[in-house]
Amino acid sequence: MSAKNYEVGGPNFKDYIVCPYDSVHRLMPSRLAWHLTRCAKNFPAAKMVHCPFNSTHLHSVADMKDHVTVCPNRSTLERYILPDALPPAEPRANEFLVEAEEDWDAEPPAPTYNPQDYCENAAVIRNPQGKSAAARRQFREDERKRFMENYLNQK
Repeated sequence: MSAKNYEVGGPNFKDYIVCPYDSVHRLMPSRLAWHLTRCAKNFPAAKMVHCPFNSTHLHSVADMKDHVTVCPNRSTLERYILPDALPPAEPRANEFLVEAEEDWDAEPPAPTYNPQDYCENAAVIRNPQGKSAAARRQFREDERKRFMENYLNQK
């Protein structure tokens, strides 16, 4: 008997972020904002300040001055304030026109489908829903006549 070695992929700890309040806390980036609000309650004495460009960037007051100058989210705000001064974040799509002879907005040459007309003219069994007993009786009688007319017209 041979031993089978199975490798199980665990979490990739390289992608985790360290909590600024407690370095033991390792978090997924998607959970950081939620965690910071919860963890701030446990460390009320910590003098941490949120970055004006991204609320998940939390630094001490002294470090915040340096962080604001190099924050990667700063360019988003600057592009918003001065859209012509900076290059666009992503290249603009090429604008081109495709000339075609088809007009998709035009009405189709075929008539529209009306299911009520089709059922009245074809051999389809219909069932009245939500009608009183007298109305159902009348409907069945009318249906018998309709079937007989359609059957005799087909021959």
